[in-house]
Amino acid sequence: MKLKFNHKLILGLLLVGAFATACKSSQTMLKSSITDDSLMTLVQKQTFNYFWEGAEPNSGMARERIHIDGVYPLNDYNVVTVGGSGFGIMATIVAAERGFITADEATQRFDRIVDFLAKADRYHGAWSHWIDGPTGKSKVFGDQDDAADIVETAFMAQALICLREYYQNGNDQQKQVAKKADALWKGIDWDFFRNGQDVLYWHWSPTHGWGMKPCYPRI
Repeated sequence: MKLKFNHKLILGLLLVGAFATACKSSQTMLKSSITDDSLMTLVQKQTFNYFWEGAEPNSGMARERIHIDGVYPLNDYNVVTVGGSGFGIMATIVAAERGFITADEATQRFDRIVDFLAKADRYHGAWSHWIDGPTGKSKVFGDQDDAADIVETAFMAQALICLREYYQNGNDQQKQVAKKADALWKGIDWDFFRNGQDVLYWHWSPTHGWGMKPCYPRI
């Protein structure tokens, strides 16, 4: 049986796994109750490990899915997710604060990610849902969904803003990362995705234009 996971399921699975790990780690743990703070730390660390240890090596970003059996029939082992990588940036900020990794390790990973995003395919500043990690080229997500995805991009933009705030008063290298992160999210042409209306369109493609119709009212 081939098991497949994507980033939309992984956080829930990690929560279950973290709880199971906490309960089974030792006889002592079984005989005493784990504190809320200890459980939260365990969940944070297990969640972070998915983004840290499972990252695609060239981009440093989160893979879209993990096949437990190691078989990838669609050759998508190195496909990264833009929105999921936004979650990964946030998790790595927490990890640096909690001491799961060193400050230097976090800075190096963030620098790799922002440099990759700057070179990856973009469409009026927005990224696609999926990107090929080794090349930075967009990977088709679905019918007519082969380019800009404003929802995935918004998840990443939130993380980039947090990264800027986290590093803007840091050392020289951290300040440079903050500067790069700030330029990336400010490079998104949000107004373009209104398509001349008082809404935000989810997708745009140089091939299909506004062919995918779903949009959201501006709040």
